[in-house]
Formats: sequence, structure tokens, C-alpha cells
Amino acid sequence: MKKLHLTRFAAMATVALLGSTSAWALKGITLDDKTLTLQSNADNDQVATEGGATSLSNKANKIIVNRANPSASWSTLMLPVTVNAGESAQIKAAYFPTSYNSSTTTLNMQLADNIQANKPYLVQVSGSPTSFEFNKASGNYTVEETGDIEHSFQLSSSCWEFKGVYLKTHWAYEPGNVYGYDATDGKFVKAGDNVTIYPLRAYLTCSGSGLGKSSTDNVSKNLPDVINVRLFGKNGETLSIGTMNTRTGEIQMQDRYYDLKGRKLNGKPQNKIMYVNKKVIKH
Repeated sequence: MKKLHLTRFAAMATVALLGSTSAWALKGITLDDKTLTLQSNADNDQVATEGGATSLSNKANKIIVNRANPSASWSTLMLPVTVNAGESAQIKAAYFPTSYNSSTTTLNMQLADNIQANKPYLVQVSGSPTSFEFNKASGNYTVEETGDIEHSFQLSSSCWEFKGVYLKTHWAYEPGNVYGYDATDGKFVKAGDNVTIYPLRAYLTCSGSGLGKSSTDNVSKNLPDVINVRLFGKNGETLSIGTMNTRTGEIQMQDRYYDLKGRKLNGKPQNKIMYVNKKVIKH
């Protein structure tokens, strides 16, 4: 575990050094013919507009988020631009976490009007696109400074935090309290060794404070295997209630079993555990 912390601190030190140079201004983002392209894939380590957002603002009416690999039916997304899900043919809806009930281990998520800049969201995806595209009917998009390399929704009175990243993040050793989304298998899984998350994505994590514990080791031992998920509409109406197993990745909805690509299973899944060691989490 000490090696993990050293790895993360070293990464943060590198970022601080880059921030002191002009090279930090724009990374993983280009503007061409009123199209803003953001790189969210294995070939790009970072997306940054720090010091360069002004040069990009109000000059693009189209945004492309390049994923390279096909996206699953549910994914995560964070952008330095405020967009509307209705502006995209690939994004059906976006949800943000609102609260966590520890007695029922339920994560509540609400339908969002907009995907706000510098905030992470769970998004429902149409088809299996290799990129997300947003088109503004009138006017242009306003690009904001990416600022911190991480932004999050912190759930009050709990340990849970939904965290988006602008810098590729790697855990050499199993962190014990990090949950990512694996598009290859279409599953939420608990991160193991050698796990990477790419820019413009998000993950769910739990710190020690919400559980009254003082260390990550103690937190991971007390985390539930199953997290109930409740989706709400904009007016507070319940859209669906499911159970997400953080170890096997299956989600149960209304007594029918589906994987997170939306494919119905013939019966209750038999696998009891999923191994994710030495595997890149892509979502």
C-alpha cells in the first residue's frame, strides 16, 4: 500500500511541474473548423485547457469526444464544456449522484438537465459509438479552464465520492476503495492491481472519513459487496431501482438479470468473482 501512495504522489508532483510551464496550456484538445476534439483514450495522458480556454471559447459549435474503442451502454463522462444530452445522438441521458443511504447501501442518482463543465456524470449511451458528438443548434460552446486534475461530487454524510479525472490515473497496486467501469465486459468492478482510468472519465471511491475509519485498508474491509442504485427523474420521480454487485458486476432490475451493456441474461449469473488484476479499466 505504501508503494501505491508513493506512485500517486509522484504523479501529482509531475503535474505540478507541468503546470509551471507554457506547455500546460492545451493538452489533448484541438480546434479545427469550428470542431473541438477532446481525446479520451489510451493514446492521450491528459486533457487540459489551463491558460488556453479563452482561445477556444465561442469558436466551436461541435464537440467530439474521441474514445477510440466502442463505448458500452453506460459510461462516465466529464468535460470542460457545459453541454446538453439532447445535443448528442450518442448520449441518451446523464445522471449525477445526490445521496447515499448507508442503512440500505443505496446510491441515489438524478437525471440532469445539462452536463455541467468540470463535473463527472454517469451517461446512458445509444449504440456502441467510438466517439461522442455534441452539436449546438445556435451559437458556440464556452470552454472553461480545466483547473484541478480531478473534480467530484462529494456525497454528504457518507464516504462516497464520484470523481472525474483530466489526467490519466494509474494504480499500481489494488487501492481497495476504487470502483471503475469496464467497457470490455460492460461491468462495474472493484479495481485490482495495475488499473488505469483515462481522461474525461470518472470512478466511484470511498474515503475513510464517512465510515469513521482512519485508513484505506480499514475502509476496504467495510465496503459492501452490493450497492443498490436508484435513478430519479428531474422532478424526483423514481425511474428505476437496481442492485449493483461491486464484485461480479451484474445488475438486477425488477427480478430480471442484465449485464451493464443492457443484455438480458437467461438466468441468475453463476460467476462469484471477477479478476481484474493487470487489466486496464476502460469506460
